[in-house]
Amino acid sequence: MAPVQTPPALPPRVLVVDDEPALREVIEDVVRDGMSCRVLSASNIAQARRILATQSVQLLVTDIHLPDGDGTSLLTTLQRHQPSASAIVITGAPTMDVAIAAMREGAVDFVPKPFTHNQLVERLQRALDRQARLDKQEKRFDRLKVAVKRLNEARRTIGQKVDLLCNDLVSAYGELSRQLDGVRTQEGFRKFIEGAKDLEQLLCHAMDWLLRQVGYCNVAVYLAGEDSEFQLGAYMKYTLAGDQILTDAVKRVLLPLAVRDGVSHALANEQASQFTPQELALLKGQDVLAVNCTYLGESLAGLLFFRDSRTPFTADDEALVKAISPIFAVALASVVRDTNTDAGDAGDAGDAPDEDGPSAGADDEDEGNVKDKKPKSRRRPDPADWWKNGGKSPF
Repeated sequence: MAPVQTPPALPPRVLVVDDEPALREVIEDVVRDGMSCRVLSASNIAQARRILATQSVQLLVTDIHLPDGDGTSLLTTLQRHQPSASAIVITGAPTMDVAIAAMREGAVDFVPKPFTHNQLVERLQRALDRQARLDKQEKRFDRLKVAVKRLNEARRTIGQKVDLLCNDLVSAYGELSRQLDGVRTQEGFRKFIEGAKDLEQLLCHAMDWLLRQVGYCNVAVYLAGEDSEFQLGAYMKYTLAGDQILTDAVKRVLLPLAVRDGVSHALANEQASQFTPQELALLKGQDVLAVNCTYLGESLAGLLFFRDSRTPFTADDEALVKAISPIFAVALASVVRDTNTDAGDAGDAGDAPDEDGPSAGADDEDEGNVKDKKPKSRRRPDPADWWKNGGKSPF
C-alpha cells in the first residue's frame, strides 16, 4: 500500500497597503524574493477591504496614513474576515500613542520609517511565524472539535446500546428469576406430595399444599376415567358446600374450558350464560381459577378453585397452579400405576398356595405364644391428612 502523500503547503499571502508606489514595490520585492510569499497590494483602504473580503491573507502590512483614512481601521476588517491572520503597522511619524492604538486594534508589530532591509525581513518573518503557529493551532482546534463531536456521537451510541443491553439484562434476569421461582415451587410441591401412599392421600396432600399457597378457597379436583370422562375426586369446602348441583355445573361448564385452554381464570360472559339460574346463583360473585393437569399429552385431572371475587386470585396464583399441574399429573399417574401393580400382585398371591404357612393346628398350639408378642405399632397419621380425618385446619 503506497503511503499517503501530503500536498505541498501553499506559500503564505501578504497584503501590502501603502499609497507610495516606491515603498510598496520595495516591500513587495522583499516579501516575494526574500521570503517566498505571494504578494497582494492596495493603495488605499477601499481596495484593501475588497481584497480582504474575497481572498485569503495570512499577513497584512499597512501604512497608517492613507488617502481615504487611517490604515489601522483595516485591522478590524482583517479580524472579521481573516481571524487567524497577523498585521504589521508602518508609519513615518511614530509616537507612543500611535503604537499603543495600533496594538489595541490587533497589530502584532509596529515598524517606524525608515527601516532597513534586514529589519523589514525580521519583522515580517516574525509575524508570519506567529501566524503559522496560530493557523496550526486553529487547525488542531478544528480537528479537536471534530474529534470531540465524533466522540460525543459515539458516546451517545454506546450509551444507547448500553441502555438496551441493561434493559435486556434486566428482562433476562427477571425471566430467569421467574423460572427459578417456578422450579422452586415445583420442587416444593413435589417433596410435599412424594410421601403419599395412595390416591386419597395424594389428593389430601395436594389440596393441603395448594390451600397454603393460594389461601382459603373452595377446591374441586376432577379425575379422568378410562373413558376420558371426568369424575369428582375430592372437594374442599370453604364457603360453598360441594352439592351435586354445584359440582355438576362446574364439571359441565368450567372444566372443559380448562381442558381446552390449559389455564382459565374468571368467568367470561359466554360461560356464565351456560349456567342455569340456580347454578349461576351459587357461583355469582365468585372468582374462578381452573387448570388442566396433563401427562404425556393426556388430561388426567382438572383443578378448580373459586372464592369471593372481592379476594380474587392473582397472576402469581395462576402461575403457581400452572407450574404444579404437570407435577400433580405425574404423581397421579404414578399412584394409579402403583395401585394397579399392587392389585395384580395381590391377585397372584391369592391364587398361589402358601406351602410354608401355618396350619390350623399350629395356630392352636401357638395361641399362648401370640399373647406374649408385642402388638405392631400403627403408622402415625400424616399432618396433611387433617381434612380426611376430620381434624381442624392447621392454617
